[in-house]
Amino acid sequence: MKIPGINTSFSKLSDANFETLARHIAESMAGNGNFPNPNPAIAALTDAVTRYSNALVAAKDLGKNNVAEKNEARDALEVTLRLLSLYVMNIANGSVTLLTSSGFPLTKERENVFIEAPDTPTLSNGITPGSLICQVTAVKGGKGYNHQIAFELPTDDTLWMSNMTTTSKFTFTDLKRGKEYWVRVAVTGSRKQIAYSGVASQFAQ
Repeated sequence: MKIPGINTSFSKLSDANFETLARHIAESMAGNGNFPNPNPAIAALTDAVTRYSNALVAAKDLGKNNVAEKNEARDALEVTLRLLSLYVMNIANGSVTLLTSSGFPLTKERENVFIEAPDTPTLSNGITPGSLICQVTAVKGGKGYNHQIAFELPTDDTLWMSNMTTTSKFTFTDLKRGKEYWVRVAVTGSRKQIAYSGVASQFAQ
């Protein structure tokens, strides 16, 4: 299981939202019994938030110097938050409860997507003689579709002819008219997952 962490990607936050988050963290950390207090890093954060807030107000006039000061104050606040996040993660030691109490946003754990076997393919004759259209319902998490065809009734020793695509629909061509063919679809997913459909058969026309 992945150890939870703190999300310190602040660059996508607007100035106003970044100020709100920084204030929330400062308020959450102040007097927080989970983290020894007073702490120099927390005091530094309070000062950095105050400087940034004042610079943000001044920058509303869009003066060149005021905007530059606001940008410098934001950079300094981001550095302060990242340094404090290291302290918080060290004390929390993976505890979600302690991490949450700090006010910092947590990193989202990426969920593993387990693919399911596709349904038995639907087969139909194509417009071109000697063609078969194979289609299955798209599988959530599927990365690719291997449309396979056999020229005789399948057994454990059958050699399947494979056609790798990124879509759940494929047209087999150059088939012998009047002959029966057997088709199945294998869906591939992340981490080398693979799942096979049932087998369908159809006479080519």
